Amino acid sequence: MPSTLADKLILIVEDEECLLRGMQVWLRDSAAGYAVMNAADGTRALELIERYKPDLVISDVRLPGASGLEILLACRRKFPSVRFILTSAYGTKELEEESLKYGALRFLSKPVDMFQLEKTILQVMSTDAPIDKSGFLDGISVPGFAQLVSTERQTMILNLTSNDGRSGSLHFNQGELVHASLDKLSSEEAAIELLGWEEAQMHIIREPEQPSRTIKKSLTYLVMESMRVKDEARRG
Repeated sequence: MPSTLADKLILIVEDEECLLRGMQVWLRDSAAGYAVMNAADGTRALELIERYKPDLVISDVRLPGASGLEILLACRRKFPSVRFILTSAYGTKELEEESLKYGALRFLSKPVDMFQLEKTILQVMSTDAPIDKSGFLDGISVPGFAQLVSTERQTMILNLTSNDGRSGSLHFNQGELVHASLDKLSSEEAAIELLGWEEAQMHIIREPEQPSRTIKKSLTYLVMESMRVKDEARRG
């Protein structure tokens, strides 16, 4: 018997109790009648994902315990079939549209519009395309993920490993990219090359000791410069 949307399990991860309860009731009472469970912090969310393997995770980015970005990467590594929707109070319409390219997620701004949330869930869960071609679960782009880190003003080291085994790191302090390293490169030169990677394995180190600031240019400038360098390389 083919599965229905009511067979899908959704995990909502949100530390604002009113919003958490509102989304839970809305989705349970919707025409699709989703099965819904919830977590108020990232650590509990990771435990539930490991145990129940939900079909979709809807998570705020800023959370007690593990952040929404850490939850996303954990799902990507261990359960790549899980769809993902990130919510943020710092989002923009442009970021929502750009997130379609970022890989295993959709991005919605807070306060969450419940009608838009339900529409987005239907789009995510109703696709019959193969996972790696659906637009939801292809590789997470480095520039896209970096912009999420910046938008959310996160402090972290983002360690990156490319498909050919190269390793580098991007250092963020309250959302600002302050240092980068790759092979023998460092500073803005390393950042420009790393931000040109469309796919990479990613690992977050939280609350790191920050190096001295070596990058003066904005993340937006570095992403644009990375795109320019890649375009010139393609032209030969």
